[in-house]
Amino acid sequence: MKQQLLTTTYVLPKPTKSSSVTRTDIQWMRALAVGLVLFYHLWPNRVSGGFVGVDIFLVISGFLITTNLLNKPPRHLRDVAAFWGRRVRRLLPVAFTVIIVTLIMVVLFAPMTRWMDNAWAGIASALYIENWDLAAKAVDYLGAAQAPTAFQHYWSLSVEEQFYLLWPLLILGSWLLVRQKSLNFRAGAGVVIGAVVAGSFVYCVYLSAVNPAAAYFVTPTRMWELGAGGFLAVIYPQVQKLLRGRAVITVALVGVGTLMMAWSGLFINVAGFPGWIASVPIVGAMVVIGAGPVNGRFFFDRVLGWRGIQHIGDISYSIYLWHWPFIVLSPWVVGHRLNGWEKLALIAVVIAVSSLSKALIEDRFRGSRPLGVPLRRTWIFLVTGMLVTSLVAASVMVYTQVAGHPNEKITLPVGNISDDEIPEPVECIGAVMLLDPWCETENPHGEELLMTPLQAAEDKSISYADDCKWSSYTPQKFPTCRYGAKSDDAPRIALMGNSHADPYLNPLIDMAQEHGWSVRTYLAQLCFPSLVTLSYPGQKAMNGCRDYTTRAISDMKKNGTDVVILSVQSDAREVVGVNSGGQYQAKFDIFADLLGQLLDADMTVIVIRDVPFPPDNVTDCVDAHLDDLSACDGPRAGRIVKDPLYDAAVGLEDPRVFTVDFTDAICDDTTCFDVVGGVIVYFNQGHLTKSFASTLRPYLEPVILEALR
Repeated sequence: MKQQLLTTTYVLPKPTKSSSVTRTDIQWMRALAVGLVLFYHLWPNRVSGGFVGVDIFLVISGFLITTNLLNKPPRHLRDVAAFWGRRVRRLLPVAFTVIIVTLIMVVLFAPMTRWMDNAWAGIASALYIENWDLAAKAVDYLGAAQAPTAFQHYWSLSVEEQFYLLWPLLILGSWLLVRQKSLNFRAGAGVVIGAVVAGSFVYCVYLSAVNPAAAYFVTPTRMWELGAGGFLAVIYPQVQKLLRGRAVITVALVGVGTLMMAWSGLFINVAGFPGWIASVPIVGAMVVIGAGPVNGRFFFDRVLGWRGIQHIGDISYSIYLWHWPFIVLSPWVVGHRLNGWEKLALIAVVIAVSSLSKALIEDRFRGSRPLGVPLRRTWIFLVTGMLVTSLVAASVMVYTQVAGHPNEKITLPVGNISDDEIPEPVECIGAVMLLDPWCETENPHGEELLMTPLQAAEDKSISYADDCKWSSYTPQKFPTCRYGAKSDDAPRIALMGNSHADPYLNPLIDMAQEHGWSVRTYLAQLCFPSLVTLSYPGQKAMNGCRDYTTRAISDMKKNGTDVVILSVQSDAREVVGVNSGGQYQAKFDIFADLLGQLLDADMTVIVIRDVPFPPDNVTDCVDAHLDDLSACDGPRAGRIVKDPLYDAAVGLEDPRVFTVDFTDAICDDTTCFDVVGGVIVYFNQGHLTKSFASTLRPYLEPVILEALR
């Protein structure tokens, strides 16, 4: 009996003939997966769950790789090294090519404001850590709000490569364990893989609830999807035995699995994903693969074995690599957002380029040629490829830093607003251009641009560097920052709101230093001061904004705050339990109650109306139209946003409530401008640059002085 167990352990199954043959069902699943991703990126509103194509890919990869490892398990580290070498030769040549070509395209077609982010993402992609880089940026509001890079899709490839790095070691460990314990290798591997899948799934559900932004990208929340395919590989022979001769059941399973994947692609929402809902496309993919190839004239594989579908599946890896850079960069090439016909043309171009890429790059490096003998050539290629692509990206970063940051600094106006009694005109820079009667307004953009778009993109309030904002992603943290005078008898001013309030922090600090005020911040990201629950993916975050507001009011009372300056982007979140048509009134009531509480605490309140909201990233637009800044301007009526906080403050008609509206600092009677008086107004789509906010000081300062009296 003991000899039989040892035989089961050491005599491992040989690869079957079918294992070396391309499976028709897996090829059409690849075509479905890449099609879902492609259509989601082009028509996200019509294929709302198309991103699940990535999850289908992960199941397929886990199944195929684990099948290979089970049929020929690594028994030594050199076997693991040989496995890694095959993965390098299969995946990295075309991946490195796409990175370098995309970087060239970025420099040729994208505005310089996009170069730095793309270059950094290129390095992260070349090193296969893009998923972790995106996870870190996703928990930063501004990082999440920034335009996507042309390498964002490399996150899933990074997850796969990290899986390929760990998985053969796991199988090797399983083999060594069962050899010592005289156990069945496949059963032992199944136990180990099952434990990994269970642990990863539990962590995925947990993190998707408490930190969905990071959960989408990090490897531990995705390992179970690859592991699910791996577990299927373990039980696949037994599943096939059960289904042998049961054609009707097999076809029904394929139909059910296909419907699960299709439903997921059409209807699943990205909010809270992956989470438990990811199990729907995962199980669907497992069911189809587990059912095996369905043979027969009218069965799925005969229909879906059409040459065109099989070709798409065959080039699906190249399609995935090439499609996203084309989608991201093509609007810069044509000068506008793509219309329907242009999107169809883009699909044709991607398929053509991917076909060439498959034939000229992928196929040439398959198997052991030309790098595999000896194996060290593969490792030399790996290191060289990572080094070259990283150096190309680093060169772009260095050039961007030098070209986008000239030595000239902006001289900003300070002091009070001019009036008719002052004979000398003021310097018409920034907001002064439109607000001061002495300034000529024939060219509201100013005579010259006083800052580069790249400088503007980095021109943010000190609150970001000092980490002064509460974040819904870390709801246990309640940061405040203090600036200005430290004495107990100094007038105390609080700045409260979300990211649309903190542009006023720098000019407020300058005023505080001059007048001897004490300034304390109560700022939040993706939130607004509210004493009711707001909509967030996760209960802690839902309660967090309310708790933060309560603690902020308590802290202001404790510190004897004299004046509270409030400004918010009110559509940052919705009120729970209120339909879309009732959101404005609900927020109006919330803000009226908030103002009442502040007034009851004997505080004077200054409410600054939310600024006009441009439709796109302003620095990108300005960089692309330096010769015609008016191309970035827009109609005033289309950019003015409703502000229930400002309306509630006006409606109170209380002398202790002051209101300030800076709309006329950015817009004239008909048009809103992205550049005013030589200063770029926003550093992204809707946040004022520190420099432009500083030019508002002459108009904010008198209001604060009056409120303090």
